[in-house]
Amino acid sequence: MSELELYEKAISTPFTVKKLYLREPGEKGYWIYRFLRPILKLRYYSFRYFHKPCPWLAPSAVRFLKSYLTKEMQGIEFGSGISTLFIAPKVKHLISIEHNKEWFEMISERFKTMGIHNVDYRFIAQNDAKMFESAEFEMEKELNFPVRRDYVNYFMTVQSLPDESLDFILVDGRARPECMYYALPKLKKGALIILDNSERKHYEIVFKMLEKFTTFNTTNGLTDTTFWVKG
Repeated sequence: MSELELYEKAISTPFTVKKLYLREPGEKGYWIYRFLRPILKLRYYSFRYFHKPCPWLAPSAVRFLKSYLTKEMQGIEFGSGISTLFIAPKVKHLISIEHNKEWFEMISERFKTMGIHNVDYRFIAQNDAKMFESAEFEMEKELNFPVRRDYVNYFMTVQSLPDESLDFILVDGRARPECMYYALPKLKKGALIILDNSERKHYEIVFKMLEKFTTFNTTNGLTDTTFWVKG
């Protein structure tokens, strides 16, 4: 099945939430959001309880990935945790990037208890922004987007990977637009690109960056998870 067919199947489950209700105070529909928020949260937490280990993605995104990921795939994620425990057993190899030392150590222990051995787990701490104060970045020139200089080491770790070597990327950590931009050459044609919390205004640049690619969206009503297929 194609990505789109798998997506249609994932969102066709009864009672799937297909609309983002999130609103700010003063916006149209805010009180509807406030009324629905506890209901949507309860539905979401219930889904996660019955689908362990379940990453913090929209339920339809989780269902999609369960049917999409295969043992032949290799990918990378920025921001580790339950998503790592969910993805790793389903793929051949996963590179996972984490900036929080305590979290890194805790998830490393979970690998041992779950018998996970196919993760290249990299701890890359926040760097001193002054180190790259005068550095020039292609992303800034091309997209007029201010790069986070305190996470250069983090998002630039993809530079060590061969071009067109990855089948997917999940971005749910720090400096998300930068991670996606510099990882693009490392993705194969047809690779899956996943951005969590994609409803945030700061990530509008990602939609501009990937506007030529096929895209589809999932939601839990409170946050979105968006997918692109690299053309």
